[in-house]
Amino acid sequence: MAYRYACVLLTVALCATPALSFSAGAPDGACGDMIPQHHTDPQKSAAPYKILLTKKQIKSGEGVTVTVQGNTPKDTIKGLLCQARVGETPVGSFDVPPNNSITQTLDCGNAKKSAVTHKKIIDAPNKISFNWVAPRGLSENVKMTCTIALNGGVFWVKEQSDSLKVN
Repeated sequence: MAYRYACVLLTVALCATPALSFSAGAPDGACGDMIPQHHTDPQKSAAPYKILLTKKQIKSGEGVTVTVQGNTPKDTIKGLLCQARVGETPVGSFDVPPNNSITQTLDCGNAKKSAVTHKKIIDAPNKISFNWVAPRGLSENVKMTCTIALNGGVFWVKEQSDSLKVN
């Protein structure tokens, strides 16, 4: 009897593993490689999303609104992790109002509010917008870099916006 019970528990545990995801936001362990720990490989196909910026150029210390949007209404967003990067280095900070029901900031390493991620999303939207602020003294081209999840098993890693010139 104990053997049968152990086999049932093991089977349930093994079946549950692929369904694991972070419904309340990305863990800070995903900050570096931006790969969610969903126990499945990222998609290799072109992402059905675009990352849009309200400006092409800003001054250091200024902000820009970022919108991650599906190409069609069925391309909803169940999960999100975004950073502004110069090469592979995250820069700047995100500004998300505390009453926002979809996104929240994430502290990556020692950098406060250096990423934005999703909160628990019940009705996945087709579009999510948030604000990014360039650090003072930055004079570089920045790309918004995002991992976007359609669901726990279907996601695209390190999708990028067009360059944003900061001077």
